[in-house]
Amino acid sequence: MSDNSILSSMINSYEAYDAEKKSTASDSSSAASLGTDNFLTLLVAQLENQNPLDPADTEQFTDQLAQFSQVEQLINVNDKLDEMVTDVQDPHSDIDVNTFVGLKATAAVDSMTIDQNSVTSGFYQVDELAEVIVYVYDSDGTKVATLPQGEVKAGSYVISWDGTDDQGNRLDEGEYSYVVMANSGDGYQEVESHLSGTVDAVSYKNGKGYLVISGVLVDPEDITTVTPSSSPSSSDSTSIVEYLGTTVSSGYPIVQIEDSQVQGGALHYSLTAACDVTVTIYNADDQKIDTIEISADDTTTGDNEVTWDGLTNSGYISPDGLYYYTVTADTGTAATPISGEVSAITSVDGTQYLEIGDTGRLVSVSSITSVE
Repeated sequence: MSDNSILSSMINSYEAYDAEKKSTASDSSSAASLGTDNFLTLLVAQLENQNPLDPADTEQFTDQLAQFSQVEQLINVNDKLDEMVTDVQDPHSDIDVNTFVGLKATAAVDSMTIDQNSVTSGFYQVDELAEVIVYVYDSDGTKVATLPQGEVKAGSYVISWDGTDDQGNRLDEGEYSYVVMANSGDGYQEVESHLSGTVDAVSYKNGKGYLVISGVLVDPEDITTVTPSSSPSSSDSTSIVEYLGTTVSSGYPIVQIEDSQVQGGALHYSLTAACDVTVTIYNADDQKIDTIEISADDTTTGDNEVTWDGLTNSGYISPDGLYYYTVTADTGTAATPISGEVSAITSVDGTQYLEIGDTGRLVSVSSITSVE
């Protein structure tokens, strides 16, 4: 066997360590798995006994050594994550919740907490257009509040509650569970929500640590999976759910037409000086749909707005879908800034967009210029 094949065998043996450990945890033969000390011992032996007329390829040698180190690090990370999940699922465990910060976690979310006159947010998601109602219960299982969410589109949503019951009375501090019921046309059915995202911080309520994920407080006992925040197989991009509750800014507002109606109010734009402007509406294929001419007498320095009726230049109703607009000024500069709190995540034709407050406007993640 050549020197390189010997080293390859050692690395292959170590790569099999994790699988062997799980299948032979109670078997003494697991001690035969190749560890770091044995690897280095064999490595030195190989160097001392290599054929001087046919020495080991130093480039391959270095690559294989680096590969061994990476495998060892991955196994250590997996062991740590397995230990954290096991500790979370053990009600008698004293796990340090701070170790979750920076990791990606998935949890079943079904409670909100009233603490010092503030209420944590809830969370839910629906896969299709539905009428949604949220019922809030106290620790005794008594329904204390009903929160109609109205008709919502497919997407993820934050539940806001002021901590009062159906009669407007402020409730005592503590944790309140909630149930989300959605009706997509076949009657109301319970929606189970799982929140995934990076653990941004830890918040302590009544002496207990909660994980902060996308602005939602999560009980560590509700965690179902934990993964590194970044790995060779994962993306470094922020999960879109993490934008919920944040304030974002963009220069490219998206207009949605649904059921032949323009969602939201007027189209906003800003000018550095009052002037004649042209507002041009485009569809998702970058085709010009409509043009609106505005006189300088109807504009002002700063914020301006114009209403679009959703009709094309030919007077036809524009089909349901997404549209965007540009503003051209004959003097000065025009812009179409939009900023606000992300109130929901809307899915259109398989692509997810951020919904800004109650403006009805959408923003793509790629167009975001700032996040607060």
